[in-house]
Amino acid sequence: MAKKSTQHTLDAALERITDLEYQLLLLQAESDAAFHQLVFDRIPGGMAIISPSGDIIACNEEAAAILGATPEYLQKENTGSFYADPADREHVRAQLDAGEIIRGHSLPLVRLDGRQVWITTNVRPIEFNGQPAALATFSDTTAHHQALNKIELAEIRFEALYTISKMTHKSEPEILNFALQAIIKVTSSEIGYIYFLNHDESKLTLHAWSDTVMEQCEMSRNLTECPVDQVGMWADAVRERRPVIINDYPNHPQKKGYPKGHIPIRNHVNIPIFEKDRIAMLAGVGNKPTDYDESDIRQLQLVMDGIWRIIQRRRANEQLEAAHEELERKVQRRTAKLKEANTQLEILNADLIQKDLEREQAKEALVRYKRIIATTPDLISLVDRNGVYQIVNESYLKMFKKKREEIIGKSVEQLVGPKVYESFSKAGIDKALTGETIRIESWINLPAAGKRYMAATYHPVSMTGETIDYISIEARDMTQLKSNEEALRVIADRLALATKAGNIGIWEWDLATDDLNWDPKMKDLYKVSPDEFHGVYETWRSRVHPDDLIQAEQQLASCIEKRGQIEFEFRIIHPDKSVHVMQSAGLVQTDENDAPLRMIGVNRDITDQRHMEKELRRLASTDPLTGAYNRRYFMKRLTDEFQRCKRYRTTMVLLSLDIDHFKNINDSFGHPAGDDVLKSLVARCKDILRTTDVFGRIGGEEFLAAVTQTGIIAGEKTAERLRKRIEQERVETHGAIITYTVSIGITEIRDDDESIENLLKRADDALYKAKNSGRNQYKIL
Repeated sequence: MAKKSTQHTLDAALERITDLEYQLLLLQAESDAAFHQLVFDRIPGGMAIISPSGDIIACNEEAAAILGATPEYLQKENTGSFYADPADREHVRAQLDAGEIIRGHSLPLVRLDGRQVWITTNVRPIEFNGQPAALATFSDTTAHHQALNKIELAEIRFEALYTISKMTHKSEPEILNFALQAIIKVTSSEIGYIYFLNHDESKLTLHAWSDTVMEQCEMSRNLTECPVDQVGMWADAVRERRPVIINDYPNHPQKKGYPKGHIPIRNHVNIPIFEKDRIAMLAGVGNKPTDYDESDIRQLQLVMDGIWRIIQRRRANEQLEAAHEELERKVQRRTAKLKEANTQLEILNADLIQKDLEREQAKEALVRYKRIIATTPDLISLVDRNGVYQIVNESYLKMFKKKREEIIGKSVEQLVGPKVYESFSKAGIDKALTGETIRIESWINLPAAGKRYMAATYHPVSMTGETIDYISIEARDMTQLKSNEEALRVIADRLALATKAGNIGIWEWDLATDDLNWDPKMKDLYKVSPDEFHGVYETWRSRVHPDDLIQAEQQLASCIEKRGQIEFEFRIIHPDKSVHVMQSAGLVQTDENDAPLRMIGVNRDITDQRHMEKELRRLASTDPLTGAYNRRYFMKRLTDEFQRCKRYRTTMVLLSLDIDHFKNINDSFGHPAGDDVLKSLVARCKDILRTTDVFGRIGGEEFLAAVTQTGIIAGEKTAERLRKRIEQERVETHGAIITYTVSIGITEIRDDDESIENLLKRADDALYKAKNSGRNQYKIL
C-alpha cells in the first residue's frame, strides 16, 4: 500500500510538471524576462536551462538545493560532473540530439558534498536567446527510491525468513544453502559464504558456498577448514568481533592476495553471529555493484539471526530427548539432596537474619556517633582561603562570648588578635592550604577566655578535588588536661608499678579526637612497636581478629551510649600470626552534662588460661586412651541429635560396635596390645565416619556411632564399610601382628521413640543378634 501511495503522488507531480512545461512553451515567445520570472516563480521543483555541451545556463533555487549548491555556483558548472553513471548522460544526450522529449526519466546524481540523490526529470529541446538549448525540470525522489528499495528488500527478507521458519524438518546443509542464497539476494551481491567456528574460535569450517556464482573459481574444494590466525582480512570480523565492510578490496593496504584460482573480489562485508559471548558463525557476501553500507549489515544480521535460531532449535530438539533421560536421573539425585539442602537453607536463613540484625545495630551505632559529634565541646569552624570565618559551632560562641553574626565574615586574626594569629593560627592555615593536615598545641591568650592551652587541627577542604577551597579547624581547650598532666603522671607512675606486677595494660580512648593512649604494657601485649603505634583507634582495630571485631565494637558503642562499665573478651593477632585472647574492662567518663568524654580501661592476656580451660573440657569429654568421646559426653550429644531429629523430622541411624573375642586378644597378647587394638578401631572409624557423625567409647570394647541425616539403607552401607575396613586391619604391636573383627548392631530412629533409651535398646539387641549369628557381621533391628 505504501508503494502505491508513493507512486500515485509521483505521477500527480509529473502531470503538473508537464502542464507547466506546456505553459512555458506558450509564453516563451513573449520576452526573456517574463520567461525567467515564470521559471523561478511557478515551477514546483528544480529547473535548469542547459546548453548542448552540458553547461548550466540558468537554474532556480530548488535545483541548486537538490544539487547542494547555489544558482550562481551551478551556472559555472557542467552537468557532466553530476552524473553518478556516465551512461545516463549519454542516454539523455542521444535522445535530445534525436529531437525527442524525455519524460519521467529516473536517474541518480552526485551532489557537491558527494552524497547520491535520485531525481525524476523531464527534458525537452528549446531555444534560449536564439540558441539551441534544453529545458530540464526535475524533483528529488531519493526518499521515494529508498522507500521502494526498502520495501523490496523487506519483501525478499520476509519471504526468506518465512521460508526459513518452515525448514526445521530440513537438514542443516539445506537450511544453510537456502540462507546463503537469501543473503546474496537481499544485499544484491554475487558471491557469499557461511563458516562455522569451533568453541575456542580458532578454526573456521566452511558450511555453505555460492556454487552457482563460483563455478569459474578453480580453488580446491578440499580447503574447507582454516585456522583464524592464518586467514587474511576477511576474518577481521572474528578477530575484531564486529561486522566489517571493505568497499575497495583490491587496494586495501592489508590485502594479502587471493589463493590460486580464487575469483577476484571488488568489495566485501561479513558479520559474526554470536551465541551468547561466543562467535558461532561467520557469514559474508561480496562483489555488490555499489558500495556496502550499514543497511547491508542489517539485512545480513536479520537473515542470519533467523537462520541461527532455526539451527539452534533443531539442535535443541535433538538434545532434548537425550537431556530428558539425563534429567530424570538428575531429578532422582537432586531429590536425595533436597532434605539436606532444606536444612542448610534454614541455617542460611538464620545467618541472614543475624546479619540483618547486625546491620541495623551498625546503623544505630552510626546515629549515636553523629549525636556524639554534634554535642562535642570542641571548637569547630570553617574558614576560606583568606582566613575568613564561614561556619562556627556553639562551642565557638561560648568560648569567645559572641553571637554567630559577630564572628561570621570576620577573619581569624580579627577574632583572636594579631599576636595569637601570628604565633598559633597562621602556621596551621598556611600548612593546610598546601594540602596537609596539621595539629598545633600551645598556651595562648584569648580575648574572652584568658590564658588557655589549646590544641587545634587544621584540615584542608577541597570542593572539586583540585584546589583547597576551605580549612576546617577543630580546636580543643586542653587547659584542665594540661594542668592535671603532672598530677596524672605521678599517679601513672604508681599505677605502672601495679600493672606491671599484674601483667595488665592500661588504655585511654578520647572519644572526641579518637586519640588512643596505651601504656608500655599495652604495646607489649599487642606486640606494637613505638614507631608502629599511631595513637589512634585504628591501631587497636588493626590487631583485633576479624571475626571478633564487629562484636567488640558493638560492646564499646553500647558502653558509650549507656555511660557505663564494660567487661568482654576478644581475640587479637600478633605480627607473627599467633592468636591471643584478651580480657578487657573499661568505663566511660562524662562531662557535667553527662556527655561522654573518654573511655579508660585495662587489658589482660588470658590466652594460657583459655587454653587450659579448653584442654580441661577436652579431657572431660574424651576417652583418654582412644581419643573418642567418652560415655557421658556421647550420651549428651546423642540426646541433642535425637531431639533435633524429632524437632525437624529428620533421620538418624545408631550403630553399636563390639570387638569380637577381645578378651582373647588381651589374654593372648597382653593388655597393652589390646589397648593398641582399641586405638586402631577408633582411628579406622574416624576415617570412615563423617565429621557430623558422633562416635564414642561406651565401655571396654563397646562403641556407639550416631550417623546423622542418614536413613537405614545408607546406615547399612556405612556399617558394611566399617566391618570390611576393620577386617583388613593389621595391628603391629609388641612384636606381634594382630587382626580382629567387629560385630555391629544397626537401628534407625522411629516416630514412636520418646527417648534415646528405645534407640539404645534396639541397637544393643541388634548387636547381640550379630554376635549370636557368628560375629564379623551386622544385623538390623
